[in-house]
Amino acid sequence: MILKGYILGIGYAMICLLLSFILYKLGLPKKYTRKVVHILVGFEWVILYHFMGAGLHFLAVCILFLILLTVAYKGRFMPMIASDADNAPGTVYYAVAMTGVAAVGCFLPDVMIPFGIGVMCTSVGDGFAGIAGQLATKRNRRIYGKKTLVGAFTNLLVSTFSALIISMVYSLELGLVYSLLIGCLAVGLELVTPRGLDNISITWGITAFSYALIHFGAINDYILPILLTPVIIMLAKGKRALTSDGILAAILLDIAVSVAFGNRGFVILCCFFLGSIAVDKIKKRYKKQGRVNTEAKGDCRDYMQVVANGAVAFVSALLYIVSDNSLFAVPFVASMAEAFSDTVASGVGAFAKTTYDPFRRRKCEKGLSGGMSVVGTVSSFVAAALIALVALSIGFVGFGIFEALIVLLCAFVGAFIDSALGSLVQVKYRCGICGRILEKKVHCTVRTDHYSGFAFIDNDAVNLIACISSSALALLVAFIA
Repeated sequence: MILKGYILGIGYAMICLLLSFILYKLGLPKKYTRKVVHILVGFEWVILYHFMGAGLHFLAVCILFLILLTVAYKGRFMPMIASDADNAPGTVYYAVAMTGVAAVGCFLPDVMIPFGIGVMCTSVGDGFAGIAGQLATKRNRRIYGKKTLVGAFTNLLVSTFSALIISMVYSLELGLVYSLLIGCLAVGLELVTPRGLDNISITWGITAFSYALIHFGAINDYILPILLTPVIIMLAKGKRALTSDGILAAILLDIAVSVAFGNRGFVILCCFFLGSIAVDKIKKRYKKQGRVNTEAKGDCRDYMQVVANGAVAFVSALLYIVSDNSLFAVPFVASMAEAFSDTVASGVGAFAKTTYDPFRRRKCEKGLSGGMSVVGTVSSFVAAALIALVALSIGFVGFGIFEALIVLLCAFVGAFIDSALGSLVQVKYRCGICGRILEKKVHCTVRTDHYSGFAFIDNDAVNLIACISSSALALLVAFIA
C-alpha cells in the first residue's frame, strides 16, 4: 500500500504538470494553465491519504514536492505554473502548507481529514474562483483589490460543496450549515491574503476551523470572529480606516477580546469599529469643506490610536481570561463605550454652529480638543448608551440593567474627562502664518509655535487616560456594588 502511494502520488503529480505543460505549448494562457495544476493537484491528498494515511510517508512526499517546486521557482523551470503578475511563489506556498499540516498529522492523525477539506478549498475552490473571475468580463464587479464578485461567489459554492462531499464520504456529519461556514471562511481568507499566501492561509485556516467544528462544540461561541475578522480587515483596508500597523494592533485586540468573550465581545468591537468608520466619513467630508482641520493625524488611524482606544479593552480581556471573573467585563464594555462616545462626539460635533470650551470659558474652533457643543454632548451620551444597550441585549457576560447603567454613566464621565484634558493639558500649537490654534506641528507649510499644554501629552495620550479613568471608575462601582 505504501509503495503504491508513492508511485501513484508522484505519478499523478507528474501527469498534472505534464498536462499543464502541453496546454501551455498549445497556446493556452499561463493564467489558465496555472489554475489547471492548482485544481488538479488538490486530489493528490485523496491518493496519499488513501494509501498512506497520516505519518512520515505522507510527509516525505510533501517535502519532495516542496523541494521540487522551490527549485522550479528559483530556476524558472516550469513556466506553465509561474506567475507573471507579481512573481509570487504561490506553488511553493502550496507545498509549504501541505508539508506543515502533514507534519502535524504525524502527531495528530485526526487532523488529516480536516486537512483534506483545507486542501480542497485551496485547490478546487480558489482555483475555480480564479478561472470564473477571469472568464466573466461583464457585470463582474471588483469587490476588493483584483478580487471579483463572480470569483468570490464561485469560491463560496465550490468550497462549500467540497466540504460537504468530504463530510459525507468520511462520515463527519458537518452538514450543510457548517459546510457553508467553511466556504465563507475560505472566501474571506482568499480575499484578504496577498501574493499567493492564500495557499497557506486557506489550507491552514480551513484545516484548523474544520478540525474545531468536528471535535470542539465550543467553537460555536467563536464563529463570528472567525468568519468576520477577514471581512473587517478587508473593510479597514478598503476604506483606509487603519494603517498597516493599525490593522496589526486591531487584530491583536480582536484575538484577545474574541478569546475572552467570544461572539459577544466581537459584536461590541464591531459596533465600535463600524460606528467609528461612519463617524470618520463625516469628519472627512467636513475637512474637505474646510470646516474641521485641526487634528494632528488624519482619518486613517495608526497603531497608537488603536492602542489609545483599545488598550484597556485588551487588558480587561486578558484579566477575564486569567481570572474568569465576570467583573472584568464591565471595564471592557465601559472602555468601548467611552471610546465610541468620544469618537461620535468629535464627528457629529462638526454639525454644531458654535463650539465652546467650558474649561477656558471661550469659543473655539470646531474639532479642537476641549471644545464642546450641545449636539456633540448629546451624541456622546447616545453613543455610550448604544454600546451599553448592545451589551445588555446580547446578554454580555454578567450584564444586567445595573451594569449597563454603570457603563453608560462612567463612559459619559470619561468623555467629559477627555474634553477637560484636551482643553487644559493637551499640547496645542499656533500657526505663525494664519494665527489658528491647532494640534499640528506644521501648518501653512511652516512649523507651528507651542501655544499651550504639555508637549508629551497629545490626543492619543488624552484618549488613553480618559479610557482608563472611565473603566477604572466602572470597575470600582461594580466592585463596591
